[in-house]
Amino acid sequence: MIAIVDPSRFFSRIGLLAMALLMMTIASADCVKDLHGEVYCGAGRCMIDSKGTVWCSRHYEGGAVKTLDGQVLCGRGQCAKDINGQVSCSSEIGGAVLIDSRGRVRCYGQCELATGDNCESIRAN
Repeated sequence: MIAIVDPSRFFSRIGLLAMALLMMTIASADCVKDLHGEVYCGAGRCMIDSKGTVWCSRHYEGGAVKTLDGQVLCGRGQCAKDINGQVSCSSEIGGAVLIDSRGRVRCYGQCELATGDNCESIRAN
């Protein structure tokens, strides 16, 4: 008996797997210079907010995304903005995300909202 597979679900899973494999090959820690030349580093991705402050994900391989109002929000996994500007992240440490054809964020594991509590601002030595 041949099983019939929904092509959209199949390609969605292939896309998530490809994203996860790609993220595994990218170095996760990040360092960024602020407007004064000071260097800040984090366990995950770093971004500069609208006030010039550097914020990094406190989680290894975590994501950081700037919102429409210039605030930086972070997550345990990679993060992305949906078509409405809402930032969602994978609930898994280093988990991959992608935006589907309808503009929705799809996550490895579960999606959770990005928060400022998942960010830190630590100057490098």
